[in-house]
Amino acid sequence: MLGLQEYHSYDGSINLVDFDKEYAFETAKEWVLASVEPLGKEYREKMKNALAAGWVDVYENTGKRPGAYSADVYGVHPFMLMNYNETLDNVFTLSHELGHTLHTTLANENQPFSTHSYTIFVAEVASTFNERLLLDYLLAKTKDPKERIALLQQAIRSVTGTFFFQTLLADYELQVHHLVEQGAPITADQLSAIIGELMATYYGEAQINDELLNVVWARIGHFYRTPFYVYQYATCFASSARIYKQVMEGPKKSRSAALNSYLELLKSGGNDYPMEQLKKAGVDLTQPETVQAVIDQLDEMVTLLESEIAKLN
Repeated sequence: MLGLQEYHSYDGSINLVDFDKEYAFETAKEWVLASVEPLGKEYREKMKNALAAGWVDVYENTGKRPGAYSADVYGVHPFMLMNYNETLDNVFTLSHELGHTLHTTLANENQPFSTHSYTIFVAEVASTFNERLLLDYLLAKTKDPKERIALLQQAIRSVTGTFFFQTLLADYELQVHHLVEQGAPITADQLSAIIGELMATYYGEAQINDELLNVVWARIGHFYRTPFYVYQYATCFASSARIYKQVMEGPKKSRSAALNSYLELLKSGGNDYPMEQLKKAGVDLTQPETVQAVIDQLDEMVTLLESEIAKLN
């Protein structure tokens, strides 16, 4: 599609089509609200209130930190920060952060202060679940092949970045900690060599491994601030994919039960060990079908992407 002889990691950032449509914030709000219809009227009304009651600082401003996040203030409500710039990526960011906001809201409403705060291990489940619902909604809404390609590329990048690459980084982190436990010396060259081997293992011959990429360990702040954080991106993404499959597919009765279990997960805050919380929601991370749910999603997206590209030709 890109006409490249060699594929480097940075080539994954290139858009497959010339698509720079802008999305007004009011439109993004409308779409995100509509996309969570499968989660029920109560969930949707709570999200509607979050968007209408001044919980969101929407646009870029002087002195404002970059990025986006949802901050918990127990006894009040969550506060969301965004730097909305009308891109498709920011539409999905709005959906993502509202997932956190609704998770926090439901936990705060149903838990005392001592157990309201949920762990990192489940924190990205609600946010990535909402992103998948938004993808479904927007794919059903547009027939434009270019827009559909942009949507699918956005979703595929999410899988490769949140699930696949974070697993590679977790693999690296575990290897380094093993060296520390053995009392082995740790040097920059040694750390880069571990990354280089992992790049070769995870990407094979599909991607050129640029030498500079082997120093990626030096810029991942989580390695130094919060050790053993990055693998939880992958576990959350897998859990979200598994729950999505249960809530959106199969007989109506089982889908309804799966939805209730999922909402109970959001309401449970931190009242149990996270693995147990996920098991109650129908997710067992000790079983391969949980990881398989992500692989199945990626397979479906790539197949659909190929179909949309064929329409352009």
